[in-house]
Amino acid sequence: MSQSKSSRREALRAQQEAEARAAKRKKLLGVIAGLVVIAVAVVAVVVGIDRHRSSQQAQQATGAQVTPPNADPKTGIITVNADTAKSGVPTLTIYQDYQCPNCKNAEDTYGPSIKALAASGDIKLQYWTLTFLDTNFRNDASYRASMAAAAAAMVGKYSDYHDTIYKNQPAEEGDGYTDEQLRNTFAADAGITGENLTKFQKYYDTKATSAFAKNSAAKGLAEGSKLEDQFGTPFFTVNGKPYTGWQSITNPTAASLLASIKSAAG
Repeated sequence: MSQSKSSRREALRAQQEAEARAAKRKKLLGVIAGLVVIAVAVVAVVVGIDRHRSSQQAQQATGAQVTPPNADPKTGIITVNADTAKSGVPTLTIYQDYQCPNCKNAEDTYGPSIKALAASGDIKLQYWTLTFLDTNFRNDASYRASMAAAAAAMVGKYSDYHDTIYKNQPAEEGDGYTDEQLRNTFAADAGITGENLTKFQKYYDTKATSAFAKNSAAKGLAEGSKLEDQFGTPFFTVNGKPYTGWQSITNPTAASLLASIKSAAG
């Protein structure tokens, strides 16, 4: 009888010790798992910091900063036809991001009519270039494209270069633009040659329009967010007020678009 009780006590003690060891192992594994999660988080933060630092370093200008002709240094707005717009005509301002697919669609559909109105002087045409999609896509292609377009404006080729960027926008969102494209291919397609090509490439290589591009992006995003709660590109204004009438014109012509713009202008 006593031997049986002793055996049961030994068995109980063994069970308790086994349970204690199991609990200790479980706790240890939990601690290890927690440390792994922390380590992964730390690595992610470090990688993010490195990427941010690399992006900042890549955007550091090495040349004197310049503002393109017909551009407002305070806002970063570029006016396409400042010298040829008729007196008193409506001002159409387009907020854009060169990686924005909807901006490309708007350019493809409405661009020809908009450019015709700008060429005739019936509207004053402005572009406000943003770069917020760099954050979404984790690249700096919007910034570099904006900087390149501003450099093209320095040699009188803003509109042609602007069109070339959109014509070559990657089909896959986030693929961005290479320096080879922006510096060489797009310049050639936009008709930048000879001495102007040398100037353009120097502006691009030294990031001489970097400050202008960054200012345009910051001021444009701030102003757009004031005008619309769910701000996004493309975004149009007429005389500084939000303009959505263009979206209802399915087969735009210069005449139909001008009538809509004039109506929005009051």
